Amino acid sequence: MSTPSLSRWPKVSVVVPALNEEREIGECLESLTRQTFSDFEVIVVDNGSTDTTPSIAARYGARVIREPRRGIPYAREAGFRAARAEIIASTDADTVVPPDWLERIWQALQGDPETVATFGPFRHKPGSAPRTPIRPLIPWYEVGLILGQQATWQLLRLPHFSGANFAVRKEAFFKVGGFRSPDGRIYSDWEDIQLGFKLRRLGKVRYLPDLVVLTSARKLRPASARNIVIGNAKRMLHVHVLGKPL
Repeated sequence: MSTPSLSRWPKVSVVVPALNEEREIGECLESLTRQTFSDFEVIVVDNGSTDTTPSIAARYGARVIREPRRGIPYAREAGFRAARAEIIASTDADTVVPPDWLERIWQALQGDPETVATFGPFRHKPGSAPRTPIRPLIPWYEVGLILGQQATWQLLRLPHFSGANFAVRKEAFFKVGGFRSPDGRIYSDWEDIQLGFKLRRLGKVRYLPDLVVLTSARKLRPASARNIVIGNAKRMLHVHVLGKPL
C-alpha cells in the first residue's frame, strides 16, 4: 500500500474496524498489499484491542487510530472521519479482498460523476466455519444471501451494503450525515445498510455483483445463525416497515 506524501492526499482511503483480530487481520491487510491500484491509504480503527492487532496493522503500514467506544458503528464512523481521500472504501478485519478490488471501485465511481457509492457481495472463506452440523449448508446460505441482496437491489432499489464491501464518495458520506440518525446519534446497528438507504436519495448507487470479497464464517454456529436470522428480520421491520433508524 502506498504512503501519501505531505503535499498530496491518496485517492482512496480503506477503513478497517478491528477488535482483537490478531488471527485474521494479517490476511486482510496482506490482500490489500496485492492491489492493482496503488494510490491509497489503509486506516485500521483499533476498537479497544487487548491483543496484538494494532502492532500487526502497523507492520503492514496501516495508519492506526483508536476509538475507545466499543462497537463497529463507532469504529467505522471514526475511520471515515479520519479518511484523507475523496473516496472511502470499507472492509472488515476478517475479510480478504480481490487484487482488483480498489481498481474496480475507483473505476465505478470515477466513470460516472453521478454515482455516489458502489457495493458488492461477499462469500465465506473456505474452511472458516466452525465444525458444526450447519457447515455443509453454508454454500446454500451464501447463494440465498447473494440472490436476496441482488433481488432487493434490482426490484426495490434498496442498496443493502455489507460493511465488508462498499465504497462511497467522502463528500456524499458527510452530506447525508454519515453513520448517524437525523438527531445526530450514531446508529446502534446496521450502520452500513442505513447509510446506503440515505445515499440512494442523493445520487446513483452502483451494485457490482461480481466484485466478491471473502469473509470469515466463524460466527455461523447453529445458535448464532438463528440469532442472525431473527435479528435481521427485526431490523428489517424496524427500518423498512416502521421507517425508524436503529
